[in-house]
Amino acid sequence: MVVRMVVRVELDTMGSKVLYPPEEQSAERIALLTGIVQLVSTALKRDGGSTPVDTPNYMKSDKGVVGYIQRLDFLYICEADNEKEAGSVLSIVIDNINATEEYLITIIAKALRKRGREISSLWG
Repeated sequence: MVVRMVVRVELDTMGSKVLYPPEEQSAERIALLTGIVQLVSTALKRDGGSTPVDTPNYMKSDKGVVGYIQRLDFLYICEADNEKEAGSVLSIVIDNINATEEYLITIIAKALRKRGREISSLWG
């Protein structure tokens, strides 16, 4: 499972927090992904389309797929190789929506390590 970045963006202030990998703090990449998500969401609303509230939305990116979902006052963005990987991570976040940042960081990393071991055991 290749997940490049998981970000939580506070919609009121546009402040962001990288949930995975926790040491990644690429402000330019976060701003780019947030801007793209906002543009697409605005275009969909303007054209009369509706975005499902309970399911993530996806779009292609230069590095794979970007999945995103809005919950409460936050936008969660996950950049991964494909929709399945991004959706899995976003599901973890949504299932633990009231968790602390530290707990989210821990369970995302744990799930990705577990999936990595499962994949490597198939080849080993």
